[in-house]
Amino acid sequence: MSDASGHRSVKSAHRALHLIELLAHRQPMRFTELAEELGVPKGSLHALLAGLAAEGWVVVERERGVVLGYRALALEFTPPDHADIVRLAAPELAALGAALEETVHLATLDGAEVVYLASRPSPHALSIRYVPGRRLPAHATALGKAMLARLGEERLRMLPPRLAGLTPSTITDPAALDRELEEIGRAGFAEDREEGTIGVRCVAVAVAHPDLPPLAISCSIPLARFDPAAVPAIAQRLLGARDAMLVRLRAVG
Repeated sequence: MSDASGHRSVKSAHRALHLIELLAHRQPMRFTELAEELGVPKGSLHALLAGLAAEGWVVVERERGVVLGYRALALEFTPPDHADIVRLAAPELAALGAALEETVHLATLDGAEVVYLASRPSPHALSIRYVPGRRLPAHATALGKAMLARLGEERLRMLPPRLAGLTPSTITDPAALDRELEEIGRAGFAEDREEGTIGVRCVAVAVAHPDLPPLAISCSIPLARFDPAAVPAIAQRLLGARDAMLVRLRAVG
């Protein structure tokens, strides 16, 4: 085997594994979604899916899209549960809260809602406190928007046709929300401008890992203490905490 053909074989194997990882946590997925996530031409993806389907690793369904086949299901993929995620993220969440001296959250996405998994309140008398299990519409929170921005076309099926307005600042127009999510994807972080709760501003970043459900971390600040000029620095702190979490999650995964 030549070096060139060997390189192609390794690249194809990497794509196949990545595809199966995506389906293990986000199935069913449409063909266009897979092509975008994998960054491959449609012709190459057709060939890859045909090969995996022939061996029983995937099934291509006309109505739903691509799902795992019997061979992948036999491996019984079991991603960490929420308790594991909270435990693994706790050191970085604590360090982030201490550095920012504001309330920080860890949350996941359940359909069109954000579910808070953990919160570390700020040391200030005026602070934001959300108990684990609290749910809010994803489109009205920085946490939700950070996760939705990573989902591409899949988010269009997750969000309800009518977006509820929690405050006068909530984005309720689907087209405006889509533009906001595109901008979040470019910026790498999301903001909540009193969209979920009047008097509260938030900054959030997604924590993307192939073995985990959608996750995000955020910093919530009362409007009385919020400085718009500090947003880039807060985002950088969040990104640093995210990277530290990913190192820990990869080490145990």
